[in-house]
Order: sequence, then structure tokens, then C-alpha cells
Amino acid sequence: MHSRDLASDRMTRAVPGFFMRADAPADLRAIAEVVQRYVRPGAVISDVTAAELLDFPLPQPMTRAGGAPIHCRVTGEGTKTSSALLEVHVRAKTRTIRFHGLTLSHPVIALQEIAPSIPHVDLVACVDALAADRHGAAQRIPLLQIRESADLLKGRGAAALRRAAADARERVWSPMETRVRLLLLGCGYPEPVSNMELWEPTTGIVYYVDLAYPQWRIAIEYDGEGHRVDKDQWEKDLHKNEVLHDQGWKVLRLSNADVRDPQDFLLRLDAATAERARDAPSLIARVAR
Repeated sequence: MHSRDLASDRMTRAVPGFFMRADAPADLRAIAEVVQRYVRPGAVISDVTAAELLDFPLPQPMTRAGGAPIHCRVTGEGTKTSSALLEVHVRAKTRTIRFHGLTLSHPVIALQEIAPSIPHVDLVACVDALAADRHGAAQRIPLLQIRESADLLKGRGAAALRRAAADARERVWSPMETRVRLLLLGCGYPEPVSNMELWEPTTGIVYYVDLAYPQWRIAIEYDGEGHRVDKDQWEKDLHKNEVLHDQGWKVLRLSNADVRDPQDFLLRLDAATAERARDAPSLIARVAR
């Protein structure tokens, strides 16, 4: 290509020395492959790039779409470099995996690598995704194994990862479930049951309650944007509501706005638990906030 073409707005730089069409940019895996084969031969794709390729639920600014550079690591003989497009870290050799033709940091190592730069709740969501028995990351590692691996780690990010692993659970199927669960615990509520099975005896259909307090028969359901615009999901939610109400459950729904500012939701939850505690005096009310 002529230099004029490379400099035009029809092309954009992928990583140092490599361009792609602006109207058809390469995906993250393809760019990572170029880095591993040509830019830094033998480097391991690491940090947020490995985490994104493994489908961890990263905050948007830590993703390629959010402007994050490609991250890779080399051994002690390499040279650390940093640019807007590529971060090359120099670290001791550690565990890796092969994934879709790439050599990546092992998932637990990738969690340690991102731990210093990600909020605790988001790191817990990533551990939840790695441990999830459904709808999780691209690979699954049982939570006990994650915790055992984290206990052996040393260096930057290890302590933060151990804290996140302690707060993680295996049956959490979305980042918002993580956020709401940690919100409830932080406000003094007991641990809710994540994705509790609910069986409808007439049809035999099994539903899953996002977060449940069986002792109060209170179900907490998070409604993301998909619940509003997806007709099938909307109808399924209606049916689940009917089943819950028929079986004597109180259903509390919350949205993104409630997660950002949870005071009204918590007041509704306070009222619901107080009502159920009056109906069953033996139930233990939550610790006062």
C-alpha cells in the first residue's frame, strides 16, 4: 500500500507496524495473533486482553472497544514497552494455556494480572464467570480450584484475587447478579440463593430465580435491557412471575437504575422482609444497616 493510503481515514493502525481497514477492523483474536506471531514472537497474550478473549465480564474501558491496548508479556530477557496500542510486560515465566490458536495467560494468572487495576466488585464478577456452572466465561474452573490456585500466588494482585475468590460463588450467571448479591451482603442481608430452581408442577417447566431468600419466600429479579426488548424473554419473565406468585413468593424486580442508586429498592426489600417476618415470627430478620 502507498503511504498515502495508510495515512488516510480509510485505514487505522491495529498495533505498531500493522494497519487494518477502518470500516472493517480486525477482531481482537486476529490482532492478538499478529502480536504473537510478528510483533513480539513468542510473547504470551496477557492481562485484560487475555481476560477479554476468555469472555470475562470486564468494565467497558478495560476492553478493546473501550480503548484498551493489546497486552502481552515476555520473560525477563525482553524489554518493557508501552504505547496506546500495545503494552509489553516483562515478567517471570508462569502458567499459560492454548486457546483458539493463541498462547494466553492461564485464566487464574490473567485474573491476578488485572486485579490491581479493576474494582473489587468487577473482579468478583470475573471470578464468578470463571467458576460459573452455566453462562460463564469461555473456560470453567471450579471455585475451590480457583481458590487453591490463588492461595499459592505471590506478587502484585495476588491478595486482591484471594479476596475476590473468597466473595465469589459458582452459581452466578451474570455480572449484575454479582453486583446485587454483594450489595445485599454489604447492606447486612444474609447470603441469597443464586439462581434457585423453581419447578412449575403443571407444565414441568423449571425456572431460575436470580436471587432468592427461601426463608422469606422473597425473589429478587434483575431486569436488564434484554428483558425489555426481547419478546421471548419478556414472556418467560411473565410466566415466571405467575409461578412465583402462585407459590406464595413476593417478587422484587430491579433495574440498572436501582443498582446505581439502590435506596428505594432496599426500602422495598426492608418492607417485604418485615412483612414476611410478621407472618412467620420465627424468621430471623436481617441485621440492621
